[in-house]
Amino acid sequence: MRDLEFQVELEGTAEEVWRLLTEGEGIRRWFAPEARVTPGVGGTVWLSWGPGMEGEAPITGWEPGQRFEWTESSGRVITFTLEAADGGKTILRLVHSGFGMDGSFDSEIDSTGNGWRSFLALLAWDLRTQRGRAGQHVFRMRMGERDRSEWQAAVLRALSFAREEGGVSLRLGEGLAFRGEVLFERAPGYLIVTLGADGALALFLEPCGGTTALTSSWMLRGEAVARAEEIGAAWDVVLKALA
Repeated sequence: MRDLEFQVELEGTAEEVWRLLTEGEGIRRWFAPEARVTPGVGGTVWLSWGPGMEGEAPITGWEPGQRFEWTESSGRVITFTLEAADGGKTILRLVHSGFGMDGSFDSEIDSTGNGWRSFLALLAWDLRTQRGRAGQHVFRMRMGERDRSEWQAAVLRALSFAREEGGVSLRLGEGLAFRGEVLFERAPGYLIVTLGADGALALFLEPCGGTTALTSSWMLRGEAVARAEEIGAAWDVVLKALA
């Protein structure tokens, strides 16, 4: 079997990181838009990206502040281990194990790996710049016939996305303009940009059967939380025009 393995140094104590990994409110800040955790071995992790895209898995490892693990219905295992580092930081190691060796798993391994790299970048960003700030996750998913490169280009045009010296800019509807920087990028299909003090936007375009799935997460922070409904409505207009 093949495993995916990642390691990242985070600007937070093991206790702070543990809460972001094992509490529903914490998980929603960097990963799934909806999450519930019944703690302890024998408990469960429930994650949802909308109707038909939810799942529950048993917790198979639970050592507070050190190790958290759940086992998917496929038999694959996701394991987080934490180790305290100097300066109040934490080394997080993630292993997603159980992928087959033959080539039929290559695409899934690629998309899963890029997904984890994206989410870990969001986790690190949240701890580095957003600690203690209110958060709201505005999530949307759409299916389309375009290939990833074409659809990503159309989305960025609709957002008036521009790369500028020192960062990027984008605009959503009237009066919703943001400046930030690229947090993670892997072409085609994976782009996360910060929105200045307002949060971050994650755009993922992945093959799904014979179509392409566009998932978008507006990770709003601070004062932007009060505009979550407005931002969601403006984004829906963009997505409808792109359909």
